[in-house]
Amino acid sequence: MKKLVIFAPLLMLAACQTSTPGQTQNDDACGANRHQSLIGTPETDLNKSALGRNTRIIHPDSVMTMDYSAQRLNVYVDKEGKVSRVTCG
Repeated sequence: MKKLVIFAPLLMLAACQTSTPGQTQNDDACGANRHQSLIGTPETDLNKSALGRNTRIIHPDSVMTMDYSAQRLNVYVDKEGKVSRVTCG
């Protein structure tokens, strides 16, 4: 019983621990943050060569693979033909 009293608070502290800068994942490996200004832009105005080779343009009802790649830039285009969001994946 004494061990439980000692370890219970340690377990609670471990659950609340935040990661250090060396432990964080790169959430923007594909550069999506740089391309947020594209939101609202018509697809016809996109400079696709400037987006990079590892970019996919996703239209409504598009068929796409569901594998995750942190280096891949996803540019979502809505039914009106405008960029609605830009993410990594």
